[in-house]
Amino acid sequence: MAVAMLTFYCLLPDRFRPSRSRPLFSKLMRSAYRLIFIVFTLLLLSLQGRAQSILQHTVTVQASRQPVKTVLQSLERQASFFFSYNSNIIRNDSLVTLSAKNKTVEEVLKSLFGNRFQYVESNGHLVIQLATTTLYWYVSGMVVDKMSGEPVSHATVYERQQLISTMTDEGGRFRLPLKERRPEISISVSKVSYADTVISLPADQRQDVRISIEQISYMIDSVVISGVEKNWLANAILSSRQTMNSLNLNNFFSRQPFQVSLTPGLGSHGRMGAQVINKFSLNVIGGYTAGVKGFELGTLFNIVKQDMGYVQVAGLFNIVGGQVQGLQVGGLYNSVLDSVSGIQIAGLSNIVAKDMKGIQVAGLYNHSFHSKGIQVAGLGSVNVKSFKGVAIGGTFNSTQFMDGVQIAGLANVNVKATKGVQIASIANVSGHELRGLQISGLVNVAQKLKGVQIGLINIADTSEGYSIGFLNIIRKGYHKVSVSTSEMQHLTFAYKSGNAHLYSILVGGMQLDNSEKAFSLGYGLGMD
Repeated sequence: MAVAMLTFYCLLPDRFRPSRSRPLFSKLMRSAYRLIFIVFTLLLLSLQGRAQSILQHTVTVQASRQPVKTVLQSLERQASFFFSYNSNIIRNDSLVTLSAKNKTVEEVLKSLFGNRFQYVESNGHLVIQLATTTLYWYVSGMVVDKMSGEPVSHATVYERQQLISTMTDEGGRFRLPLKERRPEISISVSKVSYADTVISLPADQRQDVRISIEQISYMIDSVVISGVEKNWLANAILSSRQTMNSLNLNNFFSRQPFQVSLTPGLGSHGRMGAQVINKFSLNVIGGYTAGVKGFELGTLFNIVKQDMGYVQVAGLFNIVGGQVQGLQVGGLYNSVLDSVSGIQIAGLSNIVAKDMKGIQVAGLYNHSFHSKGIQVAGLGSVNVKSFKGVAIGGTFNSTQFMDGVQIAGLANVNVKATKGVQIASIANVSGHELRGLQISGLVNVAQKLKGVQIGLINIADTSEGYSIGFLNIIRKGYHKVSVSTSEMQHLTFAYKSGNAHLYSILVGGMQLDNSEKAFSLGYGLGMD
């Protein structure tokens, strides 16, 4: 009414207007102004509310094992809208746990449902529909060298969020399929010896894109393949395209909760699988991933570029380019290009390029650089530098420095020092000092003996210990040969060898009388 009266007043000629000095008129005017201001403000707020997308409203959710329906109702209250969906695609009684502070409705829904659904806004309602699995659109174009303008082949073009990639052909051209339509998309390009490049493309520029990348001057021309790709078995399985793609993306890695693959490159992360670190990894035949921080199972094989923790099981073999922490089980073969802290079990062999701390059990062979723990092998174990612990080999055990116990079916060979016990049916060898015990069925060898040797033949360069055997040879020790005669035997030979602590005596004699020929042999131990 006040607005109508104000309008009527404004249309009146001046001579018919009431005097402004009158109190009633002044009060009426003030009321009208206030009403106009309130109506105008409410109108602006209404327009602003309608302009903002439901998905972009900011909300806060704290839910611990609550029904999904309760969480959706909380979103409805905070953003003033209503959900609409088929109960067959969302179970309202499913329990969820979620923590989101000042996140958009879209971000919260993605945390709840991932990429299972798509969302359509209609008259204050947000309609939830099953997302289609088809690829919606493509980005295509060419990658060229910034300086020469020449096409760059075998460059990797990818989208970081969707983990989708492709590679340029010989002419530098590419066609990248993407699943989500956005007003703007960021495309990354990586290539060995080139700087990583990222460009943003608006909605109207997604075809015939020309991307220039700059060569890094300090990079050498030749590409040196390192890491898991240089393993002979991994190299035989992985294609040259997969290897090149991995080299191109050496600086990009993503973390995801899980992955499932049929073979390398054919899985939930596609060609980008080798750049993803997963908590759970399932490879129906075999897989090629960046890393594992949880559990990985491969029916035939698992190939991991970086580190693996905490359980890895394969029907045939596991190959890891980084460190292993936990349990690794391979039906035939385990290979780790860095170090292991945990347990390795293989039907044939375990190979560790660096340190092994824990337990190795192999049907045939264990190998490491340094090892500390327990090794059991049907054939034998080799530790290139040192071993500390217990090693049991069906045939042999070998290292440079040993501190512990070695038991072998045939021989234990330590190139340098031994501290502990060596037991073998044929031979024990310590190339330098022996502090401990050697027991063999045939021969024991040590350069500097500071312990005990028990065997048929014991050999040492110098000795401060005890050699107990049929023949003890100490090169810088006790040697004495004597020849004597007596009434009983015309000729007697005696050889004494060892050291002052203990020496062995070999005696042989003969009677030269034609009527009563006789021969004698004797053995004894003595000390000074």
